[in-house]
Amino acid sequence: LCGAGTYQTGTGAVSSGGCVLCGAGAFQTGDGMDGCALCGAGKYQTGAGLSRAGDCRLCGAGTYQTGVGMADSGNCTACAAGTYQTGSGRADIAGCAPCAAGTFQTGSGLSRAEECIL
Repeated sequence: LCGAGTYQTGTGAVSSGGCVLCGAGAFQTGDGMDGCALCGAGKYQTGAGLSRAGDCRLCGAGTYQTGVGMADSGNCTACAAGTYQTGSGRADIAGCAPCAAGTFQTGSGLSRAEECIL
């Protein structure tokens, strides 16, 4: 059987030499599988052959990411200017909160309300 972190789609294999590592953005928890699971939205994973959903890393504060199976943190999108986001692992733009009335900020990807200035 192919071990965790690997898969094999063919039939009639005679050794584990036909097992393929799960690629970046994916993982496989079981033995004898024919595919890999993808890291969920708000997460990414850069390695190959990983065997736990916990190997998927969260996009950082000030960012979000809507897709699945992302291979690096560059796939995490910064919240736009005039907004901030304090949590990590956000899966949509709704996590980006607007600066309060009377404040502003011109940068993107900010992670604290205090970064909105008067």
